[in-house]
Amino acid sequence: MKTRIIVGVVCIPVLAVIVFFLPAWVLGVLMGAIAAIAAWEFFRCVKPGAPQRIPVVCGVLAALVPLSESLAPGGVWDYALFIAVLAYMFGELMFSFCGEEPMGFDIVAAGVLSGYAIPYFLTAIVRLDAMGNAFVALPFLIAFSSDSGAYFVGVFLGRHKLVPKLSPKKTIEGSAGGFLITIAVLLIYGLVLKGLDYTVRFQVLAAYGMLGSLACQFGDLCFSAVKRLSGIKDYSNIIPGHGGILDRFDGMVFVAALSELLVLLVPAFII
Repeated sequence: MKTRIIVGVVCIPVLAVIVFFLPAWVLGVLMGAIAAIAAWEFFRCVKPGAPQRIPVVCGVLAALVPLSESLAPGGVWDYALFIAVLAYMFGELMFSFCGEEPMGFDIVAAGVLSGYAIPYFLTAIVRLDAMGNAFVALPFLIAFSSDSGAYFVGVFLGRHKLVPKLSPKKTIEGSAGGFLITIAVLLIYGLVLKGLDYTVRFQVLAAYGMLGSLACQFGDLCFSAVKRLSGIKDYSNIIPGHGGILDRFDGMVFVAALSELLVLLVPAFII
């Protein structure tokens, strides 16, 4: 726990500076690096025996998704990169028939998920950043408060296992704590925004908190299921005390996308 807390204390301020004070392209570079590592981790977890070039290419294409959005927003490059990922993976599938044994379609699916789908969901952070700091803060507040709430409430009050075969340490009490703390944090955030002259709909923010924590915990369990099927504990050991990028950003994959969708469909605040 000590290492986990120290890393969080160091990384969170650095992330805050990048997100709120530096140019958009810096955030694009950061999210590109996160997407690239996540793509490599996911692919190597799902298909460890596949040729090394495939996760490398998927990682490069994954990095371009958020980077292109930060440099040239609008969607055309997203479309081009989606075509590129599909073309590359189906190309690998076709050329594999030249060898002794064709590769399975599951490799194509893993490549599309790691090279485009996961990065595209994470790129919602870049798109929210273009709307303003008040919006881009949402996925971070939701993910960090849900994760932290579930973790600490689970450590101190957890008694009943949530899904023991899938995630042995998660408890029902911790899950409930994640929901409650996320809702509380977003309501406090609403008070801050109201003090900055935003028009705030607190009931909608509370719904953001509930749905956001649900998305965060759902994402955590989804990526845990992938790890269990692959027989590994962590996606990698790149972050001390946390494991890999996907071990830290698993919930964020769904939270970022949901936050963008909620902001576009049911705004909780306006300036």
